[in-house]
Amino acid sequence: MSVTADLYIEVKNFYARQMRVLDDLDIERFTATFTEDGSVAHPHRGEKVEGREAMRTKMKSMLPMYEGLVTRHWFDHFLIEQAEGDGLRVTYYSLVTQTNTQDEVHFFSSSSVEDQMVREEGELRIRERVIHRDNPKYGRVI
Repeated sequence: MSVTADLYIEVKNFYARQMRVLDDLDIERFTATFTEDGSVAHPHRGEKVEGREAMRTKMKSMLPMYEGLVTRHWFDHFLIEQAEGDGLRVTYYSLVTQTNTQDEVHFFSSSSVEDQMVREEGELRIRERVIHRDNPKYGRVI
């Protein structure tokens, strides 16, 4: 895929939709944005979850930590590049905020993210996501 203005907008809209379903804790719709064999890795905690079913299980186990909070994922500084075949490599920065019942907003995390995207049945999907938590001991990753 060449990165045209239309493709750039499509990718940005993909992320806007994906983060809304994540922030709404809609696990089914969120995991559907990945390929069936897609993966999410968190190298800073030595974790990689592979496949939609494993993602759903992991995410459901984490739901209690979001009770009483409104979580928002903020993505910016997108770099969208062609990858092998018809794929895309998308890198960006992510801030995650959480607001509690006292209207206090806290930063939960700051990360850089690498996604490998492909098109399946006309839809963009993520084949692989690697989330690098910002921490000076790891250095600049992206």
